Amino acid sequence: MKPGQFGQLREAFVDFRYRLRRDGAGSLLRLGRKVVEFWNRPQSVSEFDREFDTDTEKNVPLWRLNIDSANRTQGIRYQSLAPILIRNAIEALPADLNNFSFCDLGSGKGRVLMVASEYPFKEVIGVEFSHELHIIANNNLRKYRSRKQARSTVSTLHLDAANYRFPSGNLVIFLFNPFGESVLRSVLANLERALIQEPRAVWIIYFNAVFASVIEESFLFTRVEAAIPAAVFRHEATAI
Repeated sequence: MKPGQFGQLREAFVDFRYRLRRDGAGSLLRLGRKVVEFWNRPQSVSEFDREFDTDTEKNVPLWRLNIDSANRTQGIRYQSLAPILIRNAIEALPADLNNFSFCDLGSGKGRVLMVASEYPFKEVIGVEFSHELHIIANNNLRKYRSRKQARSTVSTLHLDAANYRFPSGNLVIFLFNPFGESVLRSVLANLERALIQEPRAVWIIYFNAVFASVIEESFLFTRVEAAIPAAVFRHEATAI
């Protein structure tokens, strides 16, 4: 939600209470129209989208999307993260990125994937359970051309993250509060099994880390301090 929109929404509800007392049930219809107008208000185009002719800025609530997944209610609305925060997070990792694959779980419209392609990861992978967002991401990736781009090929999977099987090798896993606790527990269980089968180094970058305690409970991960507004966790190849 953009700055100022909370205040506008609050004013609308205050006005609704007044009109409900004055006009009765007819106010419900007017409120419904105002809510629809509010969510359909155009949002400003970000500098990122202007530069690359992409569509990554506008928030999308999941009720607007057709999602064929038992975990639909666990999903969080699509919202974008400032490119500077993504870059700062990647650059804060004390790792040789050439030896790591980058996985964005809940990759939405693909902004994180585009920024990650500026770095020399072995591969960049996005996982998204909304087919509509997955299509938008692929369209964005086709348009994206940056002088900084180190990897032009990015793969995207239309898949529920709870069913994702992690690739071989060292991993950087990126999360921007994409889903609820039960899905995160499934993701972590899959990751733990993969680490037991194949020891390797893993970093987790978790923005808006609502369920960070789920990862903190794991004996395989250690939370580390980082100069970014995200929870960062590390697993060393020899930690099992």
